[in-house]
Amino acid sequence: MAAMGCPDHGTSARDGGSDGIGSEASSSLTLDIGVSGCGQYAADGNCDPDAGVGPCCTGAPPLALSFAPVGSPELTQFLWKFGDGSPDTTERAPSHVYPRPGVYHVTLLGGGASTGMVNPPQPLTVVVESLATGALCDGDSQCGDGLTCLCAPGAGCPPAFVRGVCSAACDTVACGATATCASISVVPAADAGTGAPVCLASCQKSADCPSGLVCVTLPAAGSAPATPWTLGCLPPGALQDLGEPCRDANEVLDDSACSTGLCADVGALGVCSATCDDSRPCPDQAACVLTPDGQPRCLRTCTAGTDCAARDPLLACAPAQRAGAGTGAVMVCSPKACSSDAACAPSGRCGPNAVCVRMGS
Repeated sequence: MAAMGCPDHGTSARDGGSDGIGSEASSSLTLDIGVSGCGQYAADGNCDPDAGVGPCCTGAPPLALSFAPVGSPELTQFLWKFGDGSPDTTERAPSHVYPRPGVYHVTLLGGGASTGMVNPPQPLTVVVESLATGALCDGDSQCGDGLTCLCAPGAGCPPAFVRGVCSAACDTVACGATATCASISVVPAADAGTGAPVCLASCQKSADCPSGLVCVTLPAAGSAPATPWTLGCLPPGALQDLGEPCRDANEVLDDSACSTGLCADVGALGVCSATCDDSRPCPDQAACVLTPDGQPRCLRTCTAGTDCAARDPLLACAPAQRAGAGTGAVMVCSPKACSSDAACAPSGRCGPNAVCVRMGS
């Protein structure tokens, strides 16, 4: 439902020209501005001190709004001014997009063939707010002070970056309370440089991320990070997270596809992982175990009933020997046990360690 401006009546001091609408109006005529699409709306807001108390619509760029006149049915002609230098319109119920941060005043003039003209009592103030670290963006001008639109359209980033992310380099500057400093391998040199530390929205799960982003495991960066790993928000498919498959279309292990920087030769499809030892611990959701070829790797932990085969047909939730100083076994998504090739078909065969390996390995 469209939000309405204040119900008081009168003539706005910000009134524009009449453009041919009659100049006299009955005092009984009323007109207000209806608007939908705001992130927040207040009928009696004070979002612009220069405009005083009045209807206020706020949101993030690009802010797409729909307007409608609300008032006397005798009013059939309208003139809208959007306050951003764009052309006026005489549409009855126009739509308009504000692509950049700023404060804009929307005015409306209404009239009829024999009614004269009337204005809403106050203009609608539209406040387009600058985007914070980690928010999706289309250009630098949409981001807050000190931020740029990392991987904006046309920057040469992977196709997953349909839009960019407001960010800043964090090799020497802290990111702030709601952001994290991480190294990502998909940023071209024209932006921050491959593997350069950048600020991203921090998260614990994907629900914590701005709309349209997901939470992934990344190498922590910046000045003396407390742990080697962090969690940050990226577009879905920008990088495969820990435990996700990572062979490319040519069935070659692709380290650059992984947020962790390593595609381990585990299972049929490869697994995003990391080398680990006592001085290089795994992320919280993984354990350092010995893979069938004897390499210490971070594999995603699991519990009984976890369907590891949903990611890779040759994996199962099974106990694996901890590497390094760790003792005992831990449940991880690892190659499933087998006693014959039939247990691994059709994606693999039973290897010499009695676990499934990829066909051709």
